[in-house]
Amino acid sequence: MRTDESIQNHGKPATELDIERQALWAGFICSILGLIVGLILFAGNRPALAGGLSVGAVAASTGAVAAALASAVAFRRLLLSREPWLARIPRWRQAVTLIGLVLVHAASSVMILMVAFHLMQQAFFGLRVDMLAGSLLVSGATGVSAYLCLVATARTNAETLSVVLGIFMASGVVISMLLAEDRGWWQSMFSSLGTYDAGIGSFWTFNTTLVVSGLVLMAFTEFMTRDLAKLARTYRCRPSLEKYRIAKYLRPRPGVVRWCLLAVAVGVILIGIVPVNVAPEVHATFVRLAAAGMMLLLMGTTVLLPGYPVVFHLMSLTALGALWLSFLLWQEWNYYNLTGFELAVVAILFTWISVFIRTTSALIHDKKQQLRKEKRARRRAQREQLAGAQDPAASNIDPHFNHGEIRRNGEDAGFQSR
Repeated sequence: MRTDESIQNHGKPATELDIERQALWAGFICSILGLIVGLILFAGNRPALAGGLSVGAVAASTGAVAAALASAVAFRRLLLSREPWLARIPRWRQAVTLIGLVLVHAASSVMILMVAFHLMQQAFFGLRVDMLAGSLLVSGATGVSAYLCLVATARTNAETLSVVLGIFMASGVVISMLLAEDRGWWQSMFSSLGTYDAGIGSFWTFNTTLVVSGLVLMAFTEFMTRDLAKLARTYRCRPSLEKYRIAKYLRPRPGVVRWCLLAVAVGVILIGIVPVNVAPEVHATFVRLAAAGMMLLLMGTTVLLPGYPVVFHLMSLTALGALWLSFLLWQEWNYYNLTGFELAVVAILFTWISVFIRTTSALIHDKKQQLRKEKRARRRAQREQLAGAQDPAASNIDPHFNHGEIRRNGEDAGFQSR
């Protein structure tokens, strides 16, 4: 763990201009490296845009490496200076956060570039490019990947990380569906996408998506816990509840929320590591672990997150009821199969998480505004008090002077003493 002195010596917080400058340098350097790799691999060839040793395959590989390096550099040189609390957490938690950010940006770059070049190949069917054109395409894709990933990592917070997590999970699952060789996979369950029966492409894409998503969720937990800790320090119980003994238990509990989110993250990671066809009971246990973490969080929002709007707590209870209704539609009424139930659960939970994050961000923003107003009011009062102490005429004013007589009906009433 780093000391406060070492954190202070780490340097001033990175500015927005610092981020843009280093992102441009990263994009420039990585684009040159991508150009060199393209010239070497495409020498004497006319590569296609997708498939085999194509422009898309090389661009995805170089883009992933560039994204990983840019994310690592941004974390160490920019994010730690902008978020000094990250430097205070234990090293292993820093490492988990770093790995999650690096992997999600690298994997996202691979998926986006592969899909983009595949669509380009479909649009320009049969097109093959020469060595120079292919190398320039690889260079551009590599440079853009490095630039965007460095900027995204340097500006990471709970809200942006949740968006990245949602997009990555949705993209990974959709690509797994498209790569599935068994077109009837949906007749059993979602987890069947992570088996060899669905095809090697679907197997690796689905399970990799789950593992990386779990790591990103662990990184997201650090940022969310930090935001909740900020709210906990400024929380004040409602005066109408202070007279009750239970009021002392109604305070924000970031630690419990953190452990619930970590249970979900660990469950998701282990679900990806142990496919359903390898050990069905173990796989089901990990699913229950993730579900238990979310259920505890939904049921305990009133106690764990006091101070949030009433409508947020109502939505949490509504989400809990929607999950129960989804279960009944599957298990009791046979309205849909297990895949339908899993889709409903994922949609409900991600909707709730999105609202949870936005509500927390709004509360923190309002608290900051309130603290700024209180700070300005204190400074104004101090200036007025100091000016009154330094003004010799102010000390000679009759204490019985009625300031209300200064203005009467819009006319100057003069300074009159009683």
